[in-house]
Amino acid sequence: MQLTFGPFFTCFIITLFLAVYLYIITHHTSVFHKRTIQFSLIGILIILIRMSIPFNFPFTYSFQSYQVLPRMVEFTTENIADSHLRVDTLIFIIWFAVAFILLIRLLIQYIQLHHMLSALYIEDQSAYAHLFEVLQEHLDKPIRIALVPAPVSPAITGLLHPTLILSDGQSFSDAELKYICLHEIEHYNKFHLWLGFLMEIVCRIHWWNPFVQYLKKEFTLFLELSNDFFLIQSNPKFSVTDYAELIVKTAERIQSARFTEPNRMMHFAVNDTSVLSTRIHFILNNQKDTSRIRHVHGYLCRTVISVMVIFSVFCVPEPNFRDLWPVVDGAVELYEGNAYIIDHGDSQYTVYHEGQYFGNMDYIPDDLKKLPLYKEGDPIHENN
Repeated sequence: MQLTFGPFFTCFIITLFLAVYLYIITHHTSVFHKRTIQFSLIGILIILIRMSIPFNFPFTYSFQSYQVLPRMVEFTTENIADSHLRVDTLIFIIWFAVAFILLIRLLIQYIQLHHMLSALYIEDQSAYAHLFEVLQEHLDKPIRIALVPAPVSPAITGLLHPTLILSDGQSFSDAELKYICLHEIEHYNKFHLWLGFLMEIVCRIHWWNPFVQYLKKEFTLFLELSNDFFLIQSNPKFSVTDYAELIVKTAERIQSARFTEPNRMMHFAVNDTSVLSTRIHFILNNQKDTSRIRHVHGYLCRTVISVMVIFSVFCVPEPNFRDLWPVVDGAVELYEGNAYIIDHGDSQYTVYHEGQYFGNMDYIPDDLKKLPLYKEGDPIHENN
């Protein structure tokens, strides 16, 4: 595998198009096929993970960029003022430093949350026997319940040891508590907490990219929609209207921001008008998947997302300096019969033309990859 700028640039553009496309299908369509949600979740993850691995794989197809990438590479490989520090080195240092701080902060947030919840666990389970019975019926491992003394949304947290969070001051009927428990347990059973944690890591690595931050919001929304569809379809006696009303009622009660950050748990409802309206709309309008228009719309969405994923993984642009450094009268044209390259290691190369020193470089442009390449100390072919 070869480290290049191409995969990073490709995925940056793809995140832009994906963010725009997801905004359109979630906010400007009347139907949403359930498989589109699954494809969207997988597509977002693949693209963002690919963006974090800036390597060309053996199966990667490279196409030439004659204007944008050459100018970006030329700028980033310049030294800053009179120092030996290059622009791309400075960018990497800043990027890494901020990402490292944000990742450490994320870890501290998780530790603080679970330390805080440890003092709020229910000790006497008899008062919540019905609730624990519902939880254990649908979850094959022990789960704890924490009562928070603030108006917060029910939520689940804990990557390995799940904890259901409830507000101590809110009262729900047994039917409402069952809806809430089934919703939150499904988050845990489908590894949504792990997916959310992975998304948080990617977002902190790409802290400077606003499109990634937007995709995080859409990703969280799709996790909620996935659970909503599951509950609707897996329970024949499920009341869609009651469930939608419960979400709205819960969102209106949320007041404490201390427990509403979605990066540490999966919430039953959030006090976000856009997210709330989207969930309610799809709950009330996507109860059945029999509409031909809905199926066509679903196939179209999945096709577009699949194309984006394939392009981000298998296709990358590479800089071509032909237009940036054109051959003019008196210029030297380098080709296999009159030039070769010496590899000194550590990305340091020397170009020779007609047996004479021609210049140094720290990477090999695509136009020069056709030249013979020798390791330092290797015998040079006589034709060169």
